[in-house]
Amino acid sequence: MKKKIFCIAICMLMCVTVYTVTGTKNSDVSPNITTNVQNYEANKAPWDLLAVYDIGATGQTQLNGNAGAEFDGTNLYSTRWASNLIHRYDVDGNLLEEFSIPGVTGLRDLAYDGAQYMYGGAAAGTIWKMDFTTKTLVATLTGVFQSRAIAYDYDLDILYVSNWADPVWEVDPTSGAILGTFNLGLTTSTYGFAYDPDPAGPYLWVFDQTVGATSTIYQWDLTAGAMTGFSYNVGVDVGSGVGIAGGLWASPDFQDGLFCIGGCVQDSTAPGVTDYLFAYELYPTGPVNEPPATPAAPSGPSSGNVGTSYSFTATTTDPESDDIYYLFDWGDGNDSGWLGPFTSGATATGMHTWGSIGTYDIKVKAKDEHNAESGWSAVHPITINPAGPILEIQPITGGLFKVKTSIKNSGTITATNVNWSIKLDGGVILLGKETTGTIAGITAGGEVAISSKLIIGFGATVITVTAGTASETQDAKVILFFIKIV
Repeated sequence: MKKKIFCIAICMLMCVTVYTVTGTKNSDVSPNITTNVQNYEANKAPWDLLAVYDIGATGQTQLNGNAGAEFDGTNLYSTRWASNLIHRYDVDGNLLEEFSIPGVTGLRDLAYDGAQYMYGGAAAGTIWKMDFTTKTLVATLTGVFQSRAIAYDYDLDILYVSNWADPVWEVDPTSGAILGTFNLGLTTSTYGFAYDPDPAGPYLWVFDQTVGATSTIYQWDLTAGAMTGFSYNVGVDVGSGVGIAGGLWASPDFQDGLFCIGGCVQDSTAPGVTDYLFAYELYPTGPVNEPPATPAAPSGPSSGNVGTSYSFTATTTDPESDDIYYLFDWGDGNDSGWLGPFTSGATATGMHTWGSIGTYDIKVKAKDEHNAESGWSAVHPITINPAGPILEIQPITGGLFKVKTSIKNSGTITATNVNWSIKLDGGVILLGKETTGTIAGITAGGEVAISSKLIIGFGATVITVTAGTASETQDAKVILFFIKIV
């Protein structure tokens, strides 16, 4: 089914903390880090981290000082600000080539026009228009602007450029003429820009180095001409947490069906640390995979014994009829792991053995083949009893001449050589005061009837029946040869 792009996502985003501006950190390199190289995973929620790639001293380029970032729909790029080097990577973060363009050096942020050309500057009054395919400088735009952060608005065919706390200049990408300016206000150390055509906006994403939130992305509403109040601290997810903002990009082509935002975190000041490219999901751009319906509570026994394996079943359906996996939580700290795949609507079976007595709540969840998960089901409780034979004396009955009952084995194995007795205490019992016997075996779940000898007497009495360690008592009256239960 279709989802309206970003309208839902923006509501979710508003809960993220906006960081207070307490100072500036204007630098082209920065602090420490620890994350993985080549860590890529598809996600399905706004601001889920899709990629973190080590491109610095410990990663792909083997040197720090990487700052600018861009994505052209096929390849990722980074620039090394203190040199003329540009690096091209595939979408998995593998370095494909290192190159330079004659006449271009010290590039910071980059902007792609969506068709052919890259734009970038060296934090000065020059914007270079470049062809990364032919490795040539196409044009040099000059003006009173300062170009460090840069983004291309392909709807209006203009460039947005800025430098640290300077205003944002709207620049004609052909002539370099300034078409307008505006002030961001909140940010003071801007390094990267990215354009987002979302119909709810459009937006300019701003990557800023403000102290206290040194790698934070802010959202500027280009229609309203104001910050939306939303921000996201990339340092929470990428690097050491003290890295600083670099370049920024946004694209619908990084991952199918998603509009993504990414950039560079400069985290390379301290010894042994490095620089990173990253990418996040922002919102879906096409049909969205829906998770399976939440299953009902698992079906299975409600009681059992320690050491015995029991089966439980679950079923649900997927809106797109995708194959389904099931995860049973057994309530004792263990789970089944993902079982499957099963076709939509098919029944899945999980089995488990409990090692301790107690009552456990069993629940189940489902996910489809694209890893979209349902919620947890309602619970199904099971009571686990001790293993072995468990003897239970059933209700005691009277009548003419005899007392009767039965002994049930509710355990898991046969009870053998079960000694039993029926004894009457109180009253005047002339015959049948005590009866004893031995049962050779009572199978698991089985029941064996027993009865007393002939009883004659009178008066109130208490009947006590024992079988192994089990015992039950019952008040009664003996009226000559009739035993009345009271």
